[in-house]
Amino acid sequence: MYGIINKSAEWLLADDLTSRTDEVLYGWAVKATDKKADYWYVTTHYGYEGYLPKEAVTTVNLVELKTRLLKMITRPAIDVLSLPKVSAEILTTLYRGSFVKATGNEADGYVEVELISGVTGWVSHTAIGERQDEDDYLWSENPDYFLLQGKPDEDSFRAAVVATAQKYLGVQYRWAGKTPLGIDCSGLVFMSYMLNGVLIWRDAEIKAEWPIHEIGFEELLPGDLIFFPGHVAMYIGQGKYINSTGYSEHFGVAISSLRKEDPDYREDLFKMISGCGSLF
Repeated sequence: MYGIINKSAEWLLADDLTSRTDEVLYGWAVKATDKKADYWYVTTHYGYEGYLPKEAVTTVNLVELKTRLLKMITRPAIDVLSLPKVSAEILTTLYRGSFVKATGNEADGYVEVELISGVTGWVSHTAIGERQDEDDYLWSENPDYFLLQGKPDEDSFRAAVVATAQKYLGVQYRWAGKTPLGIDCSGLVFMSYMLNGVLIWRDAEIKAEWPIHEIGFEELLPGDLIFFPGHVAMYIGQGKYINSTGYSEHFGVAISSLRKEDPDYREDLFKMISGCGSLF
């Protein structure tokens, strides 16, 4: 069974149905393979698995899933309004990285979108762009699917993922989070890559089935990843990295330095570096 997330955001849960492991956003696709009580056991379009409340998933058939044409929300958050005017009723609020269908209608700086329920609403044209990734993994039988993703132009991609990560600066730390309301370390790097068309493993580790491969510390370039036990950061150049951390002095997305002479150097993290990874 295939489905689409119909909530602005929903927690993906572990086997105990209480511990959150990931967050899925509006319009994301899943494949349900089992159920427990009022929950589906699902696989996401990026290969992560867990339990979702049944009411958070609208079932669709494979043809519907394969043929849907989607736009992506690019602003941190945007209200979907009942009419193309600022005072209209708010139907729902969507977060950066959510997917919606555009009807093709536009009015007064607004774009009309169709929600999963079939209801139409309006969002500012400044909040919507082209979706960059794909759902194909859900019906692919190729175990190397993620490794076979086409690689983008290196220079432009590196610049883009760094710029995307920096859009989350100041967002609070939230375990398993992926939205501008709260995001964790691997959620930050995952979203930065996904929003630019590349699906990587969601957790803070390198896995052979996904496209990030190990490199040496001295090979780090902007957009590459730095790994620590249970933590991951993105190198942004000039000895700096961006990460979402529960560290009491930051508690959120912040930039720190790898250089001892810099005031934003974190010796505790530097000493724990366990590896580095790159798409290229």
